Amino acid sequence: MKLLMVFFVCAVLSGCGTVGGMISGMGQDLQKAGDWMRKK
Repeated sequence: MKLLMVFFVCAVLSGCGTVGGMISGMGQDLQKAGDWMRKK
């Protein structure tokens, strides 16, 4: 199970390029969700 989690984290990080990119992407998603909620 541990190996599966490590593989998943590596796949996510490699898809985003860097940890900073991953955090930036998450921030953009949260902002879009907040904007959507305000419109409703």
